[in-house]
Parts: sequence; structure tokens; C-alpha cells
Amino acid sequence: MITLYKDAPYTKLARENGLNTWEDLSCYVQNLTYARTSNPKDLSLVFKEGCGTCSGKHAILACIAEENGIPAKLMVAIFKMSVQSTPKIKDILEHYHLDYIPEAHCYLLVNGNTQDNTSKDPLFSDFDRQIIETHEINPHKVFEEKTKLHKDFIKRWLKKQALPFSFEELWKIRESCIESLS
Repeated sequence: MITLYKDAPYTKLARENGLNTWEDLSCYVQNLTYARTSNPKDLSLVFKEGCGTCSGKHAILACIAEENGIPAKLMVAIFKMSVQSTPKIKDILEHYHLDYIPEAHCYLLVNGNTQDNTSKDPLFSDFDRQIIETHEINPHKVFEEKTKLHKDFIKRWLKKQALPFSFEELWKIRESCIESLS
């Protein structure tokens, strides 16, 4: 068991919720509802609103790890979100005649081991085999860095694929897919 001992902002929030160990914190975050907070740039809302997406959940964990000297890295993977990996988006992909949409997913590397606290049940099956690229990002800038990496990738991908969508159209299709997961 790794004790959360620092008198630091995010660790205080965890301890105010009765979470005194890394293991308890990880389990707690994993069991929170998968949904966007009212302001994704305010990581404290993961605790205050009792929900989060992969970004918010893993960024708050990475910040608490940083505060307590736990070797964790916040990672973002661009992967092929398809009917095979994410059956709930089948109707949307079929409607737009897409095999997949590149999606960005955050997770942690803790002591070199992958830790995904997005939800109790994996949102994506066969995730590891669908990864196109990965990046380490700053947990304090998760929203900006993840969004930039994701949008830049999709713009490059659209050019290579020669799809009949503008970037804005494809981003709206992707948003519909994400909404179907909540």
C-alpha cells in the first residue's frame, strides 16, 4: 500500500474524500461515472462533481502521484476507435461509412505498467492492438495537450485518407461517438 502523505492541493482533496492510499484512490476514481465535468480544465471537479473522462480521471491521478513521489506518467494514445473496439458506436460509423475514427485516450504508466482507471468495465476492447501512436503529456495541461495532439492527428489522417469530410464535420461525428459512450 502506498500512503498519500503530502500536504498538497490534490492530495488534500483525495484525503477529504477518505482516500489515504494510492490503491484506494485508484479504485475510487475508476468507479466514478464516465462523464465530462462542467469545466475540463479544473481537475478538482473530478472529486467535486463525482465524474470524469479518461483525461480528467487520469490527470488528477497523475497530479496526486506527482505530489506524493509516485512514479506515474500521464499518457495519451491515438487509437482506431471502431465497431470492433467500441461496439456502441456502430450505428454512427455505419451511417458515415467509416471503418474507424482516430480517438485519443488517456491512461497512466505507473512503474512502467499500464493503469486505466476510466471505468469499471473497459470502454474499448482490444485497445492495445488498436494504438497508432502514444505520447506522454503534462497532467496540468491535459486538456490543451491532448486536444492539440488529437486534432493535429485527425487533420493529417483526413488528408491521407481523402475522406469526404471537413475537419469540423469529422470532429462532430467523433463527438457523437463519444456521447454514445456516456
